[in-house]
Amino acid sequence: MPAALETTTAGEAVPAAGLNVAVRKAVLDEFRTRAQFAGRLAEIDALLWAQTDHGGELVSSTLQDHLRQLRILRVTEPEEGDRFVVTEGEGDSFEVLRPAYVDELTGKVVLAGHLRRVSARNSAVGEEE
Repeated sequence: MPAALETTTAGEAVPAAGLNVAVRKAVLDEFRTRAQFAGRLAEIDALLWAQTDHGGELVSSTLQDHLRQLRILRVTEPEEGDRFVVTEGEGDSFEVLRPAYVDELTGKVVLAGHLRRVSARNSAVGEEE
């Protein structure tokens, strides 16, 4: 509860200006807390996604459920290039090294993904494996 509201008693009237400030601060604090939590969850998911088994079925599905509840999208398609940073390589095609995470509510990137440039021939071979 905001401090401006805690200091009043049940019978006291809260000044409108004080109430507006308290509500605004509480809303901003909540957005900040949500953004921090979403960022940490995206970092954990990205680390597990990089593992061969994606952290195992139980962990992977649990994290996917948390991302869905928070309305965070995991983007694994390199065609959505504005959500990724190219970190290395040469060529015309891209390989996803780390997914990107986007907040559905705000449209903002929570965690940028990483791409590696590869030649078209190498990316086709990688898809067959």
